[in-house]
Formats: sequence, structure tokens, C-alpha cells
Amino acid sequence: MKALGMIEVYSFTTAVVAADLCAKAADVKVIAFDRNRPKSADAPAPLVMQIKIAGNVAAVKAAVEAGTEYAKAEGKHIVSHVIPNPGDGVEKMAYRLDINKDKYNKKLPKDFMNEEEINGDSVGAETIGLLEIDGLVAAIEGLDSMTKAANVRVIHSEKRLGGRLVTFIVAGEVSAVKAAVEAGYQNAQPLGKVYGKAVVARPHREVTKFFDMD
Repeated sequence: MKALGMIEVYSFTTAVVAADLCAKAADVKVIAFDRNRPKSADAPAPLVMQIKIAGNVAAVKAAVEAGTEYAKAEGKHIVSHVIPNPGDGVEKMAYRLDINKDKYNKKLPKDFMNEEEINGDSVGAETIGLLEIDGLVAAIEGLDSMTKAANVRVIHSEKRLGGRLVTFIVAGEVSAVKAAVEAGYQNAQPLGKVYGKAVVARPHREVTKFFDMD
């Protein structure tokens, strides 16, 4: 590993979108998502996520800058850092992966330390949409609304804090995903706080490799 880049943000949604921007900004690998709990109850979201990327120093710096700019614009940036030539212990720690492995995501490996090169287009044809909600009742209402509003399919669910914070990710055509996310947002927010919603057109495969797109 020539360089390790790290961006720490609030919310799972922010982390996924920032990682996509990192991968699209430079020739880097997104090697892991990790998580922690915020220090303050007044945080913008009750979840801290870390994006970890690898590549040459110049590429990692450019990628971190792109992801950081987005997170700051969303008011959810905590800290960013680049380590040139990380040592063995640091490199192994960098691959620590903390993403839910559920019925939508059974193919996710333990880590991407010995990842093979991704062949073909670097971006996918589909669009993904994310909705991150406080509470299972609100989250399930959001999911129901998304799947009824448009032709989308669920590719991932991320449950944190014992189910108090739930993120659903759907995939499909861009217009369908936009309609689904908006419907989910409108119907979920009366029942629970929405901490994140986003639509990512043609997400980079360095991001979609973490989810079950098949």
C-alpha cells in the first residue's frame, strides 16, 4: 500500500456518497468502511463512519479532497487524513470492515485485503438510493413506500444501535430511484428522524462491491 486515506463522517449515507466521489475523483481502491459512535449526543447523526481508501499518494490525496468537500458541504465531516507508506500493522488495521452482512448482502467477503482487480467499466449502469432513518417503524414505512412508489429492488439494509438507526439501499433506473427515495422520505419522516437520503447515479464499482447488486 503506497498510501492510506481516511475520511471520518457522520452517517452511513454520507460515507457511501463520499466514497463514491473518492473513487470517481482518482484511481484509488475503497478498501473498507468502519464505524464508531459519536462523542456527543448533539452530533448531526448518531453514527460515525470511516471511509478507507488506498492508492498512490497523489491519487489518495485527490480522492480524500473530493470526499471531504462533499462531507463538509453536508455538515457531516469530522476529520480527514492521508498516511504515506503505512506500516504493516497499520495496513492490516486499514482493512477492518464493518458493514452488516444480511440477507441482501450474503456475498460480502470478510475483508478486501486480497481483492482481485475489478475488470470492465468502473461505474455501473444502475442508480442507487439511500434512506437512513431513526427507528425500525419509520424505516419499514420508508422501505414500504420506496418499493411501492417505483420499480426498485432492495440491495442492502444497514442496522445500527440495536435497530434505532436503519439505512435501506435500493437500486434501479435513475428516475425510479429518485421517485422511490422521495416517497420513502415523505412517508418516513413523520414517524422518525431522517438522518440521510441520497441518490447516486452510476455508482462506482469500488462502492457497489460492498453491496449485493446481483
